[in-house]
Amino acid sequence: MLQLSVDQKVFEDILNAQQKILRKDFSKYWQKELLEPKILNDKISYSIKNIQKLKIVNGLGSLKPQLIIECTSLKYNTKEQCFEFHLGIILEQKNTTSIDLRDEIIKKLLKEKEDMADIMFRDYLTGLYNRYKMKDDLNAYVKRLDSNKLSAVFVDADRFKGINDKFGHDAGDEALKYLSSKLQDYCLLLNAQVYRFGGEEFILLCFKEEEELLKILNRLRIEIKSQKVPNVKESISLTVSMGVAFWKNASSKDDLIKRADLAVYEAKEQGRNKVLVHQT
Repeated sequence: MLQLSVDQKVFEDILNAQQKILRKDFSKYWQKELLEPKILNDKISYSIKNIQKLKIVNGLGSLKPQLIIECTSLKYNTKEQCFEFHLGIILEQKNTTSIDLRDEIIKKLLKEKEDMADIMFRDYLTGLYNRYKMKDDLNAYVKRLDSNKLSAVFVDADRFKGINDKFGHDAGDEALKYLSSKLQDYCLLLNAQVYRFGGEEFILLCFKEEEELLKILNRLRIEIKSQKVPNVKESISLTVSMGVAFWKNASSKDDLIKRADLAVYEAKEQGRNKVLVHQT
């Protein structure tokens, strides 16, 4: 029985009845395999062999997928100068499930890799992206065509240590989760992504014109102050200080974050519960 080796895509197409013709070039090898010489009146002529079945394989080794398939006809295509095997029904198949299994394993491994990367880039308490993801994203953001609108907003919860000391760390955790949810709520308005930078510090990377940005940030600041932290017995309010820096004024990505950090420090020095822009 003639055996033909094909790549995975062709094999799967044949297996799924999506490919009904298999072509081989008119090389010396295939002429020898597929042509039968005849002597008639002292002249040699050639006819195409009658091949009724084919073994089609993919890969190497004893566990390679293979098919035994009906060959309804074998023709020579003069225009394309190739042999054409016209395929019929599949008579036998072996190890064909290994293709699906292999693909399933690959998909599973890729999903696990994505999940692991997501875990590495997530803050366990708030579910926000962490500072490592922020650095990755910032590398991409500074290359965007609209990077002149890019800003970093440092958000720091005011007097947060006092909440932990007075109400306990569980209440402090609830306050951080409340703050993170508020920041997330405003991401769409700010055209932003939010990250937990560490402790009670958060960073927003925004793409917004300065005037509109400051207007929305002040609205966010007021809303945070006006509401109580949920899921705690005590009545706890939060205020935040925000420091803003713009990429167009920064000398580097580290300088952008440093400027935002300096601005939030200045906001705290001026009495907290403020939004300040770093002055160049």
